[in-house]
Amino acid sequence: MNLRYIFTLLAFCSYGTWSTANAGDASATVGAPISLPHASTSGPGIIAIGSPLVWHPLNAPDTFSANSTFSSTPVTVDNGAVTIWQQQVPTGPAGEWDVFYMKTTNGGPIAGNVNANWNITLDYTLTAPVFFDQVVQQWLVNGMPVGPLTNGIGSICCASPTNPILPGWSYYKSGFSGALPAGLSANWQQIFVDPYNFVSAGGVNPNTANEFIFALHFTLQSAVPVITNVISASQYGAFTSIAPGDWIEIYGNNLGQLPQQWASSDFSGVNSAFAPTALGGTSVTVGGQAAFTEYVSPGQVNVQVPGGVGSGQQAVVVKTEVGSSAPFNVNVNRTEPGLLATSSFELNGTQYVVALFPDNVTYVLPTGAISGLASRPAKPGDTITLYGVGFGQVNEGFPPGEVASGQTTLAAPLTVSIGGTQATVSYSGLAPGYVGLYQINVVIPSIAATNAAPVTFSLGGVAGTQKLYLAIGG
Repeated sequence: MNLRYIFTLLAFCSYGTWSTANAGDASATVGAPISLPHASTSGPGIIAIGSPLVWHPLNAPDTFSANSTFSSTPVTVDNGAVTIWQQQVPTGPAGEWDVFYMKTTNGGPIAGNVNANWNITLDYTLTAPVFFDQVVQQWLVNGMPVGPLTNGIGSICCASPTNPILPGWSYYKSGFSGALPAGLSANWQQIFVDPYNFVSAGGVNPNTANEFIFALHFTLQSAVPVITNVISASQYGAFTSIAPGDWIEIYGNNLGQLPQQWASSDFSGVNSAFAPTALGGTSVTVGGQAAFTEYVSPGQVNVQVPGGVGSGQQAVVVKTEVGSSAPFNVNVNRTEPGLLATSSFELNGTQYVVALFPDNVTYVLPTGAISGLASRPAKPGDTITLYGVGFGQVNEGFPPGEVASGQTTLAAPLTVSIGGTQATVSYSGLAPGYVGLYQINVVIPSIAATNAAPVTFSLGGVAGTQKLYLAIGG
């Protein structure tokens, strides 16, 4: 089951179960011959081409130590039994894959002693501070990757038929961010071939695998993060003030590494699910308290404000492995409610609120207003659903960061008016299955037909500031 969406633009408030690669049949098969990546000398050169490289001793049944250079030229070691070489594949000016190959020269398996514990430790020099953020591990038989593989190979996860660098089945892991300094990285990366346990557990026959590839991705560390702006969720009002439990967007530079959105594996808890407070090495505090992190990228971070933040000016700080940003002060109110009203719902200068009929398919808009989107005006007596953020506490006590379940009720009184007439609010609380997303069910009052009936609301006696409209039919 993929992440649940009520509307595609609600994605950053949703939570569900992400599917992972499932090997199915654990018996190993051999796929088509792989096409190796093309070597290149362009890119950041995080491991410089031609730089010294040391392969440390392997345990029995084969032992050797090889001094070589980082090069695509094969080097034969272990008394002629094994050939090793490397390739470098840039992923832009700030990143690269460094790929390490090992192959037996006599066609025999990498190792045949099922009681051995065979590993490789590499030494090489990094030319700059970097993040180690992706890894691929693959076994082959005569140049053809072995698969399908099964999940579960120590710390390297997960079995996957695809990865960004090597065709065919492999163990691929991403979404982490390990900081490494420039200079000699002696013994820092141990490559576990270990074909007797890991390989067998992965569905590979250790008596046939005769080639091993290990690919590491590095990204240059940038400067410390810099915050240039903080607003509440842009599709829910984009207010300059925020509130506890509100969803906010933080903009700036060097805020994170690879773009990453939370997955179900990032949530914790036994009886209830709680959102993560860090992703990919990036975390955020608001008023000194850890925020709940939904999305991270170099230029934007989306978080939910923690519940205990006080009112008034509070500091927002982004922290990465490089360091912490300077505090960015933002005003915090007790609530800062906003309804979902996306830019795609602004038609001819009229900003429509995003509203759904009970079928969860048809939107309240003039018929045919947006190509490919089912829509019609609402009629008096229809029940429609609105969505919002920043509406504050609920009486049932779900704190920020927790996935809501069951029906809840807003602690502060809410009124909604359509076309100047107060509507009946049949439900106002957290949307079940989501974090910090509010659902408001409203019955359309008896008003005249119009393509632009104003929608207003008041929370705790304070009027909302958005100018929103609904299409009403007769």
